[in-house]
Amino acid sequence: MLIKPDIFSSQSIRAGNVIDIFSKADLYIIGAKVLCMTVVQAEKFYGPVRQALVKRLKGVVTGRATLALEREFGLPLPAETAGHLGEQLNRLVAEDQFNQIVQFMTGRDVRTSTPEEKAAPGVVRCLALVYQGIDAVSKIRAIVGATDPRKAEVATVRKEFGRDVMVNAAHASDSPENARREMGIINFTEDDVGAIIMEYLRKG
Repeated sequence: MLIKPDIFSSQSIRAGNVIDIFSKADLYIIGAKVLCMTVVQAEKFYGPVRQALVKRLKGVVTGRATLALEREFGLPLPAETAGHLGEQLNRLVAEDQFNQIVQFMTGRDVRTSTPEEKAAPGVVRCLALVYQGIDAVSKIRAIVGATDPRKAEVATVRKEFGRDVMVNAAHASDSPENARREMGIINFTEDDVGAIIMEYLRKG
């Protein structure tokens, strides 16, 4: 799971509070990594979301575009025309929302970043944790809560710390297979938490 930048990058105890909540799952932390996700990594990590957005927004975008055009020009829009416009707009809206997710996770504007900047570490941090134990995926996802904090149950991480479907405090893998895929994308074996702790202790 990831503690997202909105929680981890702030100068507060919220990241610790989130970890405390997960301690109730009766699981073991077997790995931790502080990372500044690159744009390249974020695009791969959230790749499945890209297509999901296209499907989820299809009817919504078409409906809103149709209403706006009919209101603007004062005439009914033929269904075929509305469908064609909606299809074009849907791709644009879905891509824009995907780019917003990537920007939130990296701190970089995808549209203006150079290839070199996209490959470089992002400018915001998050904390990746790997939990191990019986039913780890279902336990972690139950504690994280629904994607939309407004629909999440009380005392879940997203209900308590999230703001909306993107700025929602944490990400949790939905299967062991996806967990392995996501760990590969962020090079999880390059664990840098130990070095960060030692640097902190030296400064103290």
